Amino acid sequence: MTTDIKRFSATLDFIENHLFEDISLKLLAKQALLSEYTFHRFFTYLTGHSFSNYVRNRRLSEAVELLRAEYSIDEVADMCGYANRSAFNRAFSKFHNITPSQVNNPCVSINYFPPIRFEFNIDGGTVMPHRIEKLPEFRIVGKMKEVSLDDKLLENTYTQWMSFFGDPRMKTLEESKVIRKGFFGVNRAPYFAVANPSLPNSNYLNYFTGFVLDGNSQSSEDLSFTIPEQTYVVFSSEAYDVNNLEKVPTIYDDLHRRIYNTWFPQTKYEKCEGPELETYNAMGKNACLEIWIPIKN
Repeated sequence: MTTDIKRFSATLDFIENHLFEDISLKLLAKQALLSEYTFHRFFTYLTGHSFSNYVRNRRLSEAVELLRAEYSIDEVADMCGYANRSAFNRAFSKFHNITPSQVNNPCVSINYFPPIRFEFNIDGGTVMPHRIEKLPEFRIVGKMKEVSLDDKLLENTYTQWMSFFGDPRMKTLEESKVIRKGFFGVNRAPYFAVANPSLPNSNYLNYFTGFVLDGNSQSSEDLSFTIPEQTYVVFSSEAYDVNNLEKVPTIYDDLHRRIYNTWFPQTKYEKCEGPELETYNAMGKNACLEIWIPIKN
């Protein structure tokens, strides 16, 4: 088991020991010695829940015992992090299908959301095509959107791609001489994505879509960054129809899930902090997604 996974596992115990205290993604990421984005990735793909959703469900599950211990509804609402009683009532009722005032009725049933206990199991038997590749420093140009590290992360990054493809300026850039095509290898689309080319605000991801600048070319009208020299592990997804892009978010999610809950736990490599890349390998009418994750061993 990698050091990253061990540190991550310890945060699950921390959540249980401080469930009704002010715990945040930023705090837990710091304890695990990971960036918020990396911690969010591990949490989502190892537990099957976003951090915020997991903590919310655990609190609502345990709120029943607090109410039965004769804490007031207002007190429990505050302990669970809700701004007011009404917001707590709505969340509690949605989770348990009863109101907080009904918890002592012996005829009602409640929902229990148990804490996750991390156990390392050897699964194996699944082919995960990948390669190790080192890239030199390079410049990128394009568009960037700040998206929240929450349950809608995948939806919001997909929206960024739709905005990118619909932007006439990006089309002009793609056809200009300042763009370097083939930087990531033959048959790669000229456009790609970068996660956090610049340091994001707490609880957010800076999601960039754009191109590689050619040599010393400049594009003063557009946002640009320098990506440092780095070694990556590169994973390839299953092929998909380029005329059916609606499947891409699901393929993206599945590939990340296998990377974080299968590959990293069972190899000697650790994820480095630094920009992650997404490239696209064209194969006639089909294509596959490639995920580039910075690593060390």
